[in-house]
Amino acid sequence: MEESFWKQTYEKILIGMGLFGITLNFLFLNQILPFLGALLLFTGFRKLRLENRWLKAGYAGAALKVVITIVNIVIGSVLEREKIYVSYVWKVIVFCGGILPVFLMVCLFLGMREELEKRKAEIKNEVLLHIIIWYVVVTVLAVREYEGWILGLAIVAAYIGILVELKNIAEKLEQAEYVLEEHPVRISDGRYAAGAAILTAAGLLIGYTCFGSYHMAWTTAKETQDSASEEIKAHLLSLGFPEEILHDLKEEDILACKNARQILLNQSDDLLRDGDERLQLDGVAVELEQEGQWKVIHHFLWNGNSGFRGTEAVQINPAYQELNGGWTAQGELTGQVLYDKDGTSYTAEYASLQNEAYDTNQNFPFYGSQQYASIFAEFSMPHRGENCRGYVAYEIKAKESDWWIDSWLNYTHQKTIWQYPVISAAQNRKQGGWLNERVFSTVQDALQVLPEGERENSVGLGM
Repeated sequence: MEESFWKQTYEKILIGMGLFGITLNFLFLNQILPFLGALLLFTGFRKLRLENRWLKAGYAGAALKVVITIVNIVIGSVLEREKIYVSYVWKVIVFCGGILPVFLMVCLFLGMREELEKRKAEIKNEVLLHIIIWYVVVTVLAVREYEGWILGLAIVAAYIGILVELKNIAEKLEQAEYVLEEHPVRISDGRYAAGAAILTAAGLLIGYTCFGSYHMAWTTAKETQDSASEEIKAHLLSLGFPEEILHDLKEEDILACKNARQILLNQSDDLLRDGDERLQLDGVAVELEQEGQWKVIHHFLWNGNSGFRGTEAVQINPAYQELNGGWTAQGELTGQVLYDKDGTSYTAEYASLQNEAYDTNQNFPFYGSQQYASIFAEFSMPHRGENCRGYVAYEIKAKESDWWIDSWLNYTHQKTIWQYPVISAAQNRKQGGWLNERVFSTVQDALQVLPEGERENSVGLGM
């Protein structure tokens, strides 16, 4: 026996509601299933929009749910979406997106009740009460950030129970000889679905290409003309400071090295090599005028093409970080990023340069999540720049003698645009680094020297 048009319609709506209640965090199903659910709700309520006021309101709510779902998917392709998440507009969107599924269930219930009343059929209102109670409980648990399994499973079971109750009412309406007429439409459901898919794809493309990296404020790099800076440069060169690194330093870092006592180096070979991609990492320790006070400089240089230009991250575990170690931190972090184009050098501040404490969010058996603290420098390189390079510098002061300057660096490079949701190279490091080897690659190097002048060359390790 062929199913009635009414049965086809209400089953489509209930399936759409069911897809919203399923959260599967793999194979992008946490985005695909709500998207399909929103389309099913929209096309289902679209066929009911002329029946009564409640079903017409459900049609409007379903259309809004499609829009919010598309926006939510597209936002995943934006790198700095945290700035969007804290905005008032986004909070309103989140509120509407959270309440709409309940609103649609209420509209479906009240719309079917109105049609049953027209046919003198009785209906109990417990379902409406169940919907309200369910939403209140979910809201309370969300506010308290509940993450347990027991109540979670109970909530899912209650949601399924409500859908079953709505299905029973729909069957009762059909038994009351309700017939849903199929009205002609200008645009088919398939075209609406295709349009939503195309709009989503276009939004993702814009997000990836325009908002998938940091927007750096590049300016023309200016050579220092100050005579004092030039004298300090000459003195540093006489102590063995690498000339190519010295030219990349800010004037404030050069001036801080006035009357430097000694220079200790660790210069690496190319560490990250894949085709034309070659990354060189170097470390320099400068003992400043005050005995026992040092400036540590980590420098990086891309020799040749760096490949895809998305996000980059320099993570430094500084010498002063060692517990009960012989060093204390002094002053502020400094540094900059540079590149060349057509014989001109350009420079920019890092998108972010700061000390950060972070949690890897990895729940290892018996150990729980891991807590760390590091210096992070985050940036993006220009698409057509050459000799992309930069440095991070910090100062330390000895509190005990005979301690190594032991400063480790992890450089993380984004290799491809294809990731969802978009995360930065720094975020990749903070969640363990190995979770996205297809998208990111990391190399490690260290500056390990003794203040007396002895030093042990370190070896860069690809990770």
